[in-house]
Amino acid sequence: MLRIMKYLSKAEIGQMLIALVTIVGQVYFDLKLPDYMSDITTLVETPGSHMKDIWIAGGKMLLISLGSAACAIITGYIAARVAASFTQRLRSLEFRKVESFGPAEMSKFSTASLITRSTNDVTQVQGLVTMGLRIMCYAPIIGIGGTIMALSKSVSMAWVIALAVVLILGLICTISAIAMPRFKIMQQLVDKLNLVSREILTGIMPIRAFSREAFEEKRFDRANTDLMKTQLFTNRTMVAMMPFMTLIMNGTSLLIVWFGGKAMDLGNMQVGEMIAFITYTMQIVMSFLMLSMVAVMLPRAGVAADRIDEVIK
Repeated sequence: MLRIMKYLSKAEIGQMLIALVTIVGQVYFDLKLPDYMSDITTLVETPGSHMKDIWIAGGKMLLISLGSAACAIITGYIAARVAASFTQRLRSLEFRKVESFGPAEMSKFSTASLITRSTNDVTQVQGLVTMGLRIMCYAPIIGIGGTIMALSKSVSMAWVIALAVVLILGLICTISAIAMPRFKIMQQLVDKLNLVSREILTGIMPIRAFSREAFEEKRFDRANTDLMKTQLFTNRTMVAMMPFMTLIMNGTSLLIVWFGGKAMDLGNMQVGEMIAFITYTMQIVMSFLMLSMVAVMLPRAGVAADRIDEVIK
């Protein structure tokens, strides 16, 4: 996948650096929100608090939310722009390279495969660049920052975060080990389907002349069914991740409330701190969930990128 990044222009690299700055800004705003939520909760439960102080904290929280939303919009715009520009260049490079192919190169790459490489494969790369620029930078930063902020609230409950992270990593590794081999062969099945479709459409007159319609229909059905079964298997496997992820998130919240309640009885923690700790923990869990989404796309996009680079170089 990294080999194909050499086709990025200097302007696109500059835009990616700008997006990185906005991502850092978004992470900063997102990490500040639980602090203001904790302050508001503390003010509400503290006797003698003034409504003015609550309104001020709420206003700051609203401004922080608007700042986070603005950074997210800018990052999304830049990511989409870079991905579209980059993949447009890849298609152009592929097209110009194919125009120079002789009989030897055409026999190495079938027409159906070249069509897939310039359409479906490029789309896979575009999706990864769009998602990767937004998530692969955001998720690690928010995960590390969330861990630091959560530990600043309560070091004694760090084991809850560690348990959640271990369970999530185990879940991601298990599902990835099951689904990844199927992702890697999916592009080959798309090639096969395109090849069969093209052969049928090109030879439609001889097929009708020799009454081969039934045979060709069965041939197309086999290719189509193989691709369908592979896609169903991978999609069902990845969908199974969400219920388990929800169970881990809810179980983590339950543990925090349970042991946080005991800490409040002992006077070691306040309600606002517990709420902030829960929010930071959810941010950590969501960062791993976002990385798992990229991990799903990465193998297929990596195969697609290698196939594109094989044509261009």
